[in-house]
Amino acid sequence: MKELLKPVVVLTVICVVASALLGLTYDKTAPLIAQAEKEASDAAMQAVVPGSTTFTELALEGMENVLIAAKDDSGNGYAFKVKDKGFGGVYNVMVGIGNDGRITGVKLLDNSETPGLGSKTGADAFTGQFPGKDKSLEGVDAVTGATISSNAFFRCVDTAYQAYEAVGEGA
Repeated sequence: MKELLKPVVVLTVICVVASALLGLTYDKTAPLIAQAEKEASDAAMQAVVPGSTTFTELALEGMENVLIAAKDDSGNGYAFKVKDKGFGGVYNVMVGIGNDGRITGVKLLDNSETPGLGSKTGADAFTGQFPGKDKSLEGVDAVTGATISSNAFFRCVDTAYQAYEAVGEGA
């Protein structure tokens, strides 16, 4: 009996110690990770709304695919972090919309798209088509061979326009 009990006790102690260390590590790194994510999000908002410096987050209810809605404090427009499902999983895009209802910039953030194909939706050749366009996206071409990824990007832009209308600017 003693031979069976000793390994169980040893493994239990190892599990408890490992769990405690993992918990401590999480407690120490969680604020740092949150701060890094906020800084990356702020930088993306500034990139899609040229001339912006600070943003005020807006509350939007009932729009589960809108992760962040924010208004530029200097009046240059709005930034919306939106998500959709791409070919490889969750697809996050930051979309800037000016007060005139035209896109000021777009930026592909997190994605799990196929490298070299679906990930081309983050390239300047694709994202550079968006600034100056309105909700119709007339003249914006999809990435050849990456239809699912391109459509996810288009849906993200459409969701950003829905959020823009919800904050009262696009009505």
